Order: sequence, then structure tokens, then C-alpha cells
Amino acid sequence: MLGTVLDPTQPAPSFELRDQLNRQVSLADFEADVVLVSFLYTYCHDVCPAATANLKKSHELLGDDASRVDFVAITVDPERDTVERAHEYSKSWGLLDKWSFLVGAEKTLRPIWKGYYLDPAQIDWETDEPPADPSAAGPSQSGLDALRRQIATKYEVVHSAPVYLLDRERRMRVLFTPPLDPGAIVHDIRLLLE
Repeated sequence: MLGTVLDPTQPAPSFELRDQLNRQVSLADFEADVVLVSFLYTYCHDVCPAATANLKKSHELLGDDASRVDFVAITVDPERDTVERAHEYSKSWGLLDKWSFLVGAEKTLRPIWKGYYLDPAQIDWETDEPPADPSAAGPSQSGLDALRRQIATKYEVVHSAPVYLLDRERRMRVLFTPPLDPGAIVHDIRLLLE
């Protein structure tokens, strides 16, 4: 294994959240031989886009084996990551039908984060300045869209970005942390597929 082998293994914490297609899903609903679980949020401007790009590349490198792996992303920003936002983000990355981007209420997500050893923190920005992007606040923006953009500039979420590989018995077997290497992820997925 190229990632960090988790030994002893432990059962992956279960969850029940909504995906980008507004379907209620739980860990038990994923039937692939391996489940990859990651954590990110759509308004992130540094770690998450890099993680998303590396997960997409991992999916591509798997080729035909991709059908034997379920890719799951769980939000760390329940306030802004709605089903609609998860759909938009997934579509923009070309991942709409390649992964499940899961969202939910903070009270539902907190125990999941804890089970996967995450403790996201919201950092509020003390500024009344308009968004830096001039296209973000024009007369053509709907009130709701303008509000979303304003909220997006008010805070960021500080979080770790682990990627877990779960085996057929849904035990946490391998952990990757940034910077992610798609080749290494695919290598370890293939070992678990054997």
C-alpha cells in the first residue's frame, strides 16, 4: 500500500445524507467493492479544488475498474452546500454521474465528521467589502443568487481533507492526505479489488 494503512481496521462510520440528485443515501446503499470517502466543500478555493481534480483523475485512471468503486464526497459546509449547489459543483467538474456528493444539516454531519476524525471550523471574515468578482453583483443577478455570493465571501471552512478507502466489509483500510497522488490512490484501490 502507498497510503497510510489503518491497522487495526475499524468499521467505517455509517451515514445517511442527500446526494447531488436529491436522493437519500446511506453507506449501506453503496455496493461497489471499494468505497472512497472524501471531505470537501464547494466554495473552497484551495485544498478542495485540488482534491476534486485528483479524485477525478483517479476515476479516469481506474478505467474499467471504476465501475467497482463508489466515489463519495461529504460536505464540511452544511450552511452553503445544498443539494442544488452539490449538483452544480458536480456538473462543473464532470463528476455528476461519477460520484455522490453528500450534503445534510450540521447536526447530522457532526457525528459523521467526528467518526472520520474531522473537526471543520468556520472562519468568519470581518469585512463589508463587496465580492472581488465584479460579475458577482450586477443587476442581472437574482436576489437569491446575489445573497449566495455575498454569503460565500463571509467565511471559509478550515478542515483536513482525508481520503479513506473502505473495503468490501466497509472497514477503513487506507488513508490518504493532501497532497493527493491519483496514481497512489489507484494503486491501493486495485490492491483492495484483488
